[in-house]
Amino acid sequence: MRNEERTPRETVTETLAGDGLAPFGADPSRAVRATITQASMERVFSILLAVAVIGFGVADAPAVLAQLPYLHPVWGPVSAITVAASFLFVSASAIVPRLAQPAQILCALVFLVALVTWPFTVQGALPDDQVPWPWWLCNVGTIAAALGLATWRATLYNAVVPTVFILIRLSPAGGEAGVTRALLDGVYTAILGGAALVLIVTLRRAAAAVDNAQATAVRRYSAAIREHATEVERVQVDAIVHDSVLTTLLSAARADTLEARTLSARMARNAIDHLAAAADAPEEVAPVRVVDLRRRIAASVSGLGAPLTVARAAPGSDAVSLPAAAADALASAAVQAAVNSVQHAGADVGRWVTIEHDADGAVRVEVGDDGAGFDVRTIPPERLGVRRSIIERMSAVGGAAEIRTAPGAGTTIALTWPAPAPAPEPRSAPAAQGGIA
Repeated sequence: MRNEERTPRETVTETLAGDGLAPFGADPSRAVRATITQASMERVFSILLAVAVIGFGVADAPAVLAQLPYLHPVWGPVSAITVAASFLFVSASAIVPRLAQPAQILCALVFLVALVTWPFTVQGALPDDQVPWPWWLCNVGTIAAALGLATWRATLYNAVVPTVFILIRLSPAGGEAGVTRALLDGVYTAILGGAALVLIVTLRRAAAAVDNAQATAVRRYSAAIREHATEVERVQVDAIVHDSVLTTLLSAARADTLEARTLSARMARNAIDHLAAAADAPEEVAPVRVVDLRRRIAASVSGLGAPLTVARAAPGSDAVSLPAAAADALASAAVQAAVNSVQHAGADVGRWVTIEHDADGAVRVEVGDDGAGFDVRTIPPERLGVRRSIIERMSAVGGAAEIRTAPGAGTTIALTWPAPAPAPEPRSAPAAQGGIA
Protein backbone atom coordinates (compact mmCIF):
# COMPACT_ATOMS: atom_id res chain seq x y z
CA MET A 1 0.00 0.00 0.00
CA ARG A 2 1.52 3.27 -1.11
CA ASN A 3 1.81 6.15 1.34
CA GLU A 4 -0.28 8.41 -0.86
CA GLU A 5 -3.26 6.06 -0.42
CA ARG A 6 -3.41 6.41 3.37
CA THR A 7 -6.09 8.52 5.00
CA PRO A 8 -5.25 11.14 7.66
CA ARG A 9 -6.66 8.89 10.41
CA GLU A 10 -4.19 6.16 9.45
CA THR A 11 -1.14 8.40 9.56
CA VAL A 12 0.84 9.75 12.48
CA THR A 13 2.88 12.82 11.58
CA GLU A 14 5.79 14.20 13.52
CA THR A 15 7.55 17.39 12.41
CA LEU A 16 10.50 19.13 13.99
CA ALA A 17 11.46 22.38 12.36
CA GLY A 18 14.55 23.18 14.36
CA ASP A 19 13.05 25.26 17.18
CA GLY A 20 15.60 24.14 19.74
CA LEU A 21 18.71 23.66 17.64
CA ALA A 22 18.48 26.16 14.83
CA PRO A 23 21.46 28.48 14.45
CA PHE A 24 21.21 31.68 16.47
CA GLY A 25 21.95 34.02 13.60
CA ALA A 26 23.86 37.30 13.83
CA ASP A 27 25.49 38.33 17.07
CA PRO A 28 23.21 40.96 18.66
CA SER A 29 26.09 42.49 20.55
CA ARG A 30 27.52 43.53 17.15
CA ALA A 31 24.26 44.54 15.50
CA VAL A 32 22.73 46.42 18.43
CA ARG A 33 24.45 49.09 20.44
CA ALA A 34 23.06 50.73 23.55
CA THR A 35 22.11 54.36 22.87
CA ILE A 36 22.88 55.38 26.47
CA THR A 37 25.94 54.10 28.28
CA GLN A 38 27.81 55.33 31.31
CA ALA A 39 30.83 56.31 29.23
CA SER A 40 28.74 58.26 26.72
CA MET A 41 26.84 59.99 29.52
CA GLU A 42 30.07 61.10 31.23
CA ARG A 43 31.32 62.36 27.90
CA VAL A 44 28.19 64.45 27.43
CA PHE A 45 28.49 65.83 30.97
CA SER A 46 32.10 66.90 30.45
CA ILE A 47 31.26 68.66 27.17
CA LEU A 48 28.25 70.47 28.67
CA LEU A 49 30.30 71.64 31.65
CA ALA A 50 33.06 72.86 29.32
CA VAL A 51 30.52 74.87 27.34
CA ALA A 52 29.02 76.24 30.58
CA VAL A 53 32.33 77.45 32.04
CA ILE A 54 33.27 79.16 28.80
CA GLY A 55 29.87 80.86 28.57
CA PHE A 56 29.75 81.96 32.20
CA GLY A 57 33.38 83.06 32.14
CA VAL A 58 32.91 85.28 29.12
CA ALA A 59 29.59 86.65 30.40
CA ASP A 60 30.91 87.47 33.90
CA ALA A 61 34.29 88.89 32.86
CA PRO A 62 32.96 92.52 32.73
CA ALA A 63 31.48 92.21 36.24
CA VAL A 64 34.77 90.88 37.61
CA LEU A 65 36.73 93.72 36.00
CA ALA A 66 34.27 96.27 37.40
CA GLN A 67 34.88 95.01 40.96
CA LEU A 68 38.69 95.03 40.79
CA PRO A 69 38.92 98.59 42.25
CA TYR A 70 37.24 97.32 45.44
CA LEU A 71 39.51 94.29 45.77
CA HIS A 72 43.03 93.81 47.05
CA PRO A 73 45.47 94.75 44.28
CA VAL A 74 47.21 91.36 44.50
CA TRP A 75 44.82 88.78 45.97
CA GLY A 76 41.79 90.01 44.11
CA PRO A 77 43.23 89.48 40.60
CA VAL A 78 45.00 86.28 41.74
CA SER A 79 41.69 84.80 42.91
CA ALA A 80 39.92 85.69 39.68
CA ILE A 81 42.78 84.44 37.50
CA THR A 82 42.97 81.15 39.42
CA VAL A 83 39.26 80.50 38.91
CA ALA A 84 39.61 81.39 35.21
CA ALA A 85 42.54 78.95 34.90
CA SER A 86 40.43 76.13 36.40
CA PHE A 87 37.72 76.96 33.86
CA LEU A 88 40.24 76.66 31.04
CA PHE A 89 41.33 73.30 32.43
CA VAL A 90 37.70 72.11 32.36
CA SER A 91 37.39 73.32 28.77
CA ALA A 92 40.50 71.37 27.77
CA SER A 93 39.10 68.23 29.40
CA ALA A 94 36.33 68.19 26.79
CA ILE A 95 39.04 67.37 24.25
CA VAL A 96 41.02 64.99 26.50
CA PRO A 97 38.39 62.81 28.26
CA ARG A 98 40.81 61.30 30.78
CA LEU A 99 41.29 64.79 32.29
CA ALA A 100 37.56 65.33 32.83
CA GLN A 101 37.24 64.20 36.44
CA PRO A 102 40.49 65.83 37.70
CA ALA A 103 39.46 69.08 35.99
CA GLN A 104 35.98 68.97 37.54
CA ILE A 105 37.34 68.32 41.03
CA LEU A 106 39.94 71.07 40.68
CA CYS A 107 37.34 73.54 39.42
CA ALA A 108 35.02 72.79 42.36
CA LEU A 109 37.82 73.12 44.96
CA VAL A 110 39.28 76.32 43.43
CA PHE A 111 35.88 77.97 43.37
CA LEU A 112 35.15 76.95 46.98
CA VAL A 113 38.49 78.43 48.08
CA ALA A 114 37.79 81.65 46.14
CA LEU A 115 34.35 81.90 47.77
CA VAL A 116 35.59 81.25 51.32
CA THR A 117 38.48 83.72 50.97
CA TRP A 118 36.33 86.42 49.37
CA PRO A 119 36.16 88.60 52.54
CA PHE A 120 39.99 88.70 52.60
CA THR A 121 40.19 90.00 49.02
CA VAL A 122 37.84 92.96 49.57
CA GLN A 123 39.26 96.27 50.77
CA GLY A 124 36.72 97.85 53.06
CA ALA A 125 33.09 97.23 52.11
CA LEU A 126 31.50 96.28 48.80
CA PRO A 127 28.94 98.86 47.54
CA ASP A 128 25.29 97.93 48.14
CA ASP A 129 24.48 97.95 44.42
CA GLN A 130 27.05 95.26 43.60
CA VAL A 131 26.99 91.47 44.12
CA PRO A 132 30.23 89.55 44.79
CA TRP A 133 31.40 88.12 41.48
CA PRO A 134 31.52 84.49 42.81
CA TRP A 135 27.71 84.69 42.99
CA TRP A 136 27.48 84.34 39.23
CA LEU A 137 29.60 81.20 39.29
CA CYS A 138 28.17 79.35 42.30
CA ASN A 139 26.30 76.80 40.20
CA VAL A 140 29.33 76.20 38.01
CA GLY A 141 31.12 75.07 41.16
CA THR A 142 28.22 72.94 42.41
CA ILE A 143 27.78 71.23 39.03
CA ALA A 144 31.53 70.57 38.77
CA ALA A 145 31.38 69.01 42.25
CA ALA A 146 28.36 66.89 41.28
CA LEU A 147 30.26 65.55 38.27
CA GLY A 148 33.68 65.04 39.82
CA LEU A 149 32.99 64.05 43.42
CA ALA A 150 31.18 61.14 44.99
CA THR A 151 27.47 61.67 45.61
CA TRP A 152 27.75 62.28 49.35
CA ARG A 153 30.67 64.68 48.90
CA ALA A 154 28.80 66.53 46.16
CA THR A 155 25.75 66.78 48.45
CA LEU A 156 27.90 68.25 51.21
CA TYR A 157 29.45 70.68 48.73
CA ASN A 158 25.99 71.79 47.60
CA ALA A 159 25.13 72.54 51.21
CA VAL A 160 28.36 74.38 52.05
CA VAL A 161 28.39 76.77 49.05
CA PRO A 162 24.95 78.38 49.68
CA THR A 163 25.68 78.60 53.41
CA VAL A 164 29.01 80.37 52.85
CA PHE A 165 27.44 82.72 50.33
CA ILE A 166 24.65 83.65 52.76
CA LEU A 167 27.24 84.54 55.40
CA ILE A 168 29.21 86.58 52.87
CA ARG A 169 26.11 88.54 51.80
CA LEU A 170 25.37 89.40 55.41
CA SER A 171 28.90 90.80 55.91
CA PRO A 172 30.23 94.18 54.74
CA ALA A 173 32.47 92.37 52.26
CA GLY A 174 29.34 91.02 50.59
CA GLY A 175 27.39 94.28 50.57
CA GLU A 176 25.33 93.71 53.74
CA ALA A 177 22.32 92.74 51.67
CA GLY A 178 20.13 91.87 54.66
CA VAL A 179 18.72 88.58 55.87
CA THR A 180 15.89 88.32 53.34
CA ARG A 181 18.02 89.03 50.28
CA ALA A 182 20.87 86.85 51.55
CA LEU A 183 18.50 83.91 52.18
CA LEU A 184 16.87 84.31 48.78
CA ASP A 185 20.26 84.26 47.06
CA GLY A 186 21.40 81.26 49.08
CA VAL A 187 18.20 79.27 48.58
CA TYR A 188 18.27 80.03 44.84
CA THR A 189 21.82 78.67 44.64
CA ALA A 190 20.88 75.59 46.68
CA ILE A 191 17.84 74.81 44.52
CA LEU A 192 19.74 75.01 41.24
CA GLY A 193 22.68 73.04 42.61
CA GLY A 194 20.42 70.37 44.15
CA ALA A 195 18.39 69.99 40.96
CA ALA A 196 21.55 69.56 38.90
CA LEU A 197 22.89 67.00 41.41
CA VAL A 198 19.67 64.96 41.35
CA LEU A 199 19.56 65.02 37.55
CA ILE A 200 23.19 63.96 37.22
CA VAL A 201 22.86 61.11 39.76
CA THR A 202 19.64 59.87 38.13
CA LEU A 203 21.13 59.84 34.63
CA ARG A 204 24.26 58.12 35.87
CA ARG A 205 22.26 55.38 37.54
CA ALA A 206 20.11 54.93 34.43
CA ALA A 207 23.23 54.65 32.26
CA ALA A 208 24.78 52.16 34.70
CA ALA A 209 21.58 50.10 34.57
CA VAL A 210 21.79 50.07 30.76
CA ASP A 211 25.42 48.95 30.91
CA ASN A 212 24.58 46.17 33.37
CA ALA A 213 21.63 45.01 31.27
CA GLN A 214 23.73 44.92 28.11
CA ALA A 215 26.56 43.07 29.86
CA THR A 216 24.09 40.54 31.26
CA ALA A 217 22.54 40.05 27.83
CA VAL A 218 25.95 39.49 26.23
CA ARG A 219 26.92 36.98 28.95
CA ARG A 220 23.66 35.08 28.50
CA TYR A 221 24.04 35.12 24.73
CA SER A 222 27.60 33.79 25.01
CA ALA A 223 26.42 31.02 27.31
CA ALA A 224 23.61 30.17 24.88
CA ILE A 225 26.08 30.08 22.00
CA ARG A 226 28.32 27.67 23.90
CA GLU A 227 25.36 25.46 24.81
CA HIS A 228 24.16 25.53 21.22
CA ALA A 229 27.59 24.58 19.88
CA THR A 230 27.83 21.75 22.40
CA GLU A 231 24.36 20.50 21.47
CA VAL A 232 25.09 20.64 17.74
CA GLU A 233 28.34 18.73 18.23
CA ARG A 234 26.55 16.18 20.42
CA VAL A 235 23.93 15.63 17.71
CA GLN A 236 26.65 15.19 15.10
CA VAL A 237 28.61 12.73 17.22
CA ASP A 238 25.47 10.76 18.12
CA ALA A 239 24.48 10.62 14.47
CA ILE A 240 27.93 9.43 13.39
CA VAL A 241 28.03 6.82 16.13
CA HIS A 242 24.61 5.50 15.23
CA ASP A 243 24.95 5.71 11.44
CA SER A 244 28.45 4.31 11.22
CA VAL A 245 29.47 2.41 14.33
CA LEU A 246 26.30 0.88 15.80
CA THR A 247 24.81 0.08 12.41
CA THR A 248 28.05 -1.59 11.34
CA LEU A 249 28.24 -3.66 14.51
CA LEU A 250 24.62 -4.78 14.22
CA SER A 251 25.08 -5.63 10.56
CA ALA A 252 28.24 -7.61 11.31
CA ALA A 253 26.52 -9.50 14.13
CA ARG A 254 23.69 -10.56 11.82
CA ALA A 255 25.88 -11.34 8.78
CA ASP A 256 25.45 -15.03 7.95
CA THR A 257 26.02 -14.91 4.19
CA LEU A 258 28.89 -13.84 1.98
CA GLU A 259 26.94 -10.85 0.67
CA ALA A 260 26.09 -9.72 4.21
CA ARG A 261 29.72 -10.02 5.30
CA THR A 262 30.85 -8.03 2.28
CA LEU A 263 28.32 -5.32 3.09
CA SER A 264 29.47 -5.25 6.71
CA ALA A 265 33.08 -4.82 5.63
CA ARG A 266 32.11 -1.95 3.32
CA MET A 267 30.12 -0.33 6.14
CA ALA A 268 33.11 -0.68 8.47
CA ARG A 269 35.36 1.14 6.02
CA ASN A 270 32.77 3.89 5.66
CA ALA A 271 32.53 4.17 9.45
CA ILE A 272 36.27 4.64 9.75
CA ASP A 273 36.16 7.35 7.05
CA HIS A 274 33.30 9.15 8.83
CA LEU A 275 35.11 9.13 12.16
CA ALA A 276 38.32 10.38 10.56
CA ALA A 277 36.45 13.17 8.79
CA ALA A 278 34.76 14.20 12.04
CA ALA A 279 38.12 14.43 13.79
CA ASP A 280 39.60 16.74 11.14
CA ALA A 281 39.34 20.51 11.51
CA PRO A 282 36.49 21.99 9.47
CA GLU A 283 37.41 23.71 6.23
CA GLU A 284 35.57 25.97 3.85
CA VAL A 285 33.55 23.75 1.51
CA ALA A 286 31.96 24.90 -1.72
CA PRO A 287 28.18 24.67 -2.11
CA VAL A 288 26.83 21.36 -3.40
CA ARG A 289 24.60 21.12 -6.47
CA VAL A 290 21.35 19.21 -6.17
CA VAL A 291 22.39 16.90 -8.98
CA ASP A 292 25.55 16.00 -7.03
CA LEU A 293 23.46 15.45 -3.93
CA ARG A 294 21.34 12.94 -5.87
CA ARG A 295 24.46 11.11 -7.06
CA ARG A 296 25.78 10.90 -3.51
CA ILE A 297 22.52 9.49 -2.15
CA ALA A 298 22.22 7.05 -5.05
CA ALA A 299 25.77 5.78 -4.53
CA SER A 300 25.21 5.35 -0.79
CA VAL A 301 21.92 3.45 -1.00
CA SER A 302 23.12 1.22 -3.83
CA GLY A 303 25.14 -0.87 -1.41
CA LEU A 304 22.39 -1.55 1.12
CA GLY A 305 21.56 -4.97 -0.31
CA ALA A 306 17.90 -4.18 -1.09
CA PRO A 307 16.25 -2.77 -4.22
CA LEU A 308 15.67 0.95 -3.88
CA THR A 309 14.63 3.24 -6.72
CA VAL A 310 16.21 6.70 -6.92
CA ALA A 311 14.18 9.06 -9.09
CA ARG A 312 15.84 10.84 -11.98
CA ALA A 313 17.26 14.30 -11.39
CA ALA A 314 14.72 17.06 -11.89
CA PRO A 315 15.35 19.52 -14.73
CA GLY A 316 17.63 22.35 -13.63
CA SER A 317 19.24 20.39 -10.78
CA ASP A 318 22.70 21.28 -12.00
CA ALA A 319 21.94 24.99 -11.50
CA VAL A 320 20.59 24.76 -7.94
CA SER A 321 23.01 24.43 -5.04
CA LEU A 322 22.86 24.42 -1.27
CA PRO A 323 25.43 24.76 1.54
CA ALA A 324 27.71 21.82 2.12
CA ALA A 325 26.49 21.36 5.70
CA ALA A 326 22.87 21.20 4.55
CA ALA A 327 23.74 18.79 1.74
CA ASP A 328 25.63 16.56 4.17
CA ALA A 329 22.70 16.54 6.58
CA LEU A 330 20.21 15.73 3.79
CA ALA A 331 22.37 12.93 2.40
CA SER A 332 23.16 11.37 5.78
CA ALA A 333 19.57 11.58 7.00
CA ALA A 334 18.29 10.10 3.74
CA VAL A 335 20.75 7.20 3.91
CA GLN A 336 19.79 6.56 7.54
CA ALA A 337 16.13 6.53 6.55
CA ALA A 338 16.92 4.04 3.79
CA VAL A 339 18.92 1.86 6.23
CA ASN A 340 15.97 1.88 8.64
CA SER A 341 13.67 0.85 5.80
CA VAL A 342 15.94 -2.05 4.82
CA GLN A 343 16.20 -3.22 8.41
CA HIS A 344 12.59 -2.81 9.57
CA ALA A 345 10.19 -2.44 6.64
CA GLY A 346 10.40 -6.10 5.66
CA ALA A 347 11.33 -8.02 2.53
CA ASP A 348 9.73 -7.72 -0.89
CA VAL A 349 8.54 -4.14 -0.39
CA GLY A 350 8.89 -1.20 -2.69
CA ARG A 351 11.35 1.51 -1.70
CA TRP A 352 12.05 4.82 -3.38
CA VAL A 353 13.95 8.10 -3.04
CA THR A 354 12.91 11.35 -4.70
CA ILE A 355 14.86 14.62 -4.74
CA GLU A 356 13.08 17.83 -5.67
CA HIS A 357 13.73 21.55 -5.53
CA ASP A 358 11.70 24.67 -6.09
CA ALA A 359 12.42 28.09 -7.56
CA ASP A 360 13.25 29.55 -4.13
CA GLY A 361 16.13 27.11 -3.61
CA ALA A 362 14.36 24.84 -1.11
CA VAL A 363 15.36 21.17 -1.48
CA ARG A 364 13.15 18.25 -0.49
CA VAL A 365 14.35 14.65 -0.23
CA GLU A 366 11.73 11.95 0.33
CA VAL A 367 12.54 8.37 1.33
CA GLY A 368 9.58 5.99 1.39
CA ASP A 369 8.47 2.39 1.37
CA ASP A 370 5.19 0.47 1.43
CA GLY A 371 6.32 -1.91 4.13
CA ALA A 372 5.37 -2.61 7.73
CA GLY A 373 5.37 0.95 9.05
CA PHE A 374 5.48 1.76 12.75
CA ASP A 375 4.06 4.01 15.46
CA VAL A 376 6.31 7.02 16.04
CA ARG A 377 5.11 7.35 19.63
CA THR A 378 6.42 3.89 20.52
CA ILE A 379 10.08 4.60 19.67
CA PRO A 380 12.14 3.87 22.82
CA PRO A 381 14.17 6.85 24.13
CA GLU A 382 17.43 4.92 23.79
CA ARG A 383 16.94 4.42 20.02
CA LEU A 384 18.94 7.10 18.21
CA GLY A 385 18.20 6.34 14.56
CA VAL A 386 15.15 8.52 14.02
CA ARG A 387 15.70 11.11 16.73
CA ARG A 388 19.43 11.85 16.36
CA SER A 389 20.34 10.73 12.86
CA ILE A 390 17.29 12.16 11.09
CA ILE A 391 15.25 14.68 13.07
CA GLU A 392 17.96 16.44 15.10
CA ARG A 393 20.47 16.23 12.27
CA MET A 394 18.13 18.19 10.00
CA SER A 395 17.18 20.54 12.79
CA ALA A 396 20.84 21.38 13.46
CA VAL A 397 21.27 22.87 9.97
CA GLY A 398 17.94 24.70 9.90
CA GLY A 399 15.98 22.01 8.10
CA ALA A 400 13.00 19.88 9.01
CA ALA A 401 12.15 16.19 9.04
CA GLU A 402 8.57 14.98 8.64
CA ILE A 403 7.72 11.33 9.32
CA ARG A 404 4.48 9.93 7.97
CA THR A 405 3.84 6.37 9.03
CA ALA A 406 1.41 4.00 10.70
CA PRO A 407 1.55 0.25 11.44
CA GLY A 408 0.93 -1.65 8.21
CA ALA A 409 0.75 1.51 6.12
CA GLY A 410 4.37 2.00 5.06
CA THR A 411 6.66 4.91 5.90
CA THR A 412 7.59 8.16 4.21
CA ILE A 413 10.28 10.45 5.57
CA ALA A 414 10.37 13.92 4.00
CA LEU A 415 13.53 15.97 4.54
CA THR A 416 13.31 19.67 3.73
CA TRP A 417 15.95 22.38 3.72
CA PRO A 418 15.46 25.09 4.72
CA ALA A 419 12.60 24.35 7.08
CA PRO A 420 9.32 25.75 5.76
CA ALA A 421 7.83 28.66 7.67
CA PRO A 422 4.99 27.60 9.96
CA ALA A 423 1.52 28.46 8.72
CA PRO A 424 -0.18 31.23 10.76
CA GLU A 425 -2.95 30.00 13.01
CA PRO A 426 -6.38 31.51 12.37
CA ARG A 427 -7.29 33.82 15.24
CA SER A 428 -11.02 33.12 15.18
CA ALA A 429 -10.81 29.36 14.73
CA PRO A 430 -12.32 27.38 17.65
CA ALA A 431 -10.06 25.11 19.66
CA ALA A 432 -9.91 21.52 18.49
CA GLN A 433 -11.81 19.07 20.65
CA GLY A 434 -10.26 15.85 19.48
CA GLY A 435 -7.67 14.29 17.23
CA ILE A 436 -4.44 12.39 17.59
CA ALA A 437 -2.23 13.70 20.38
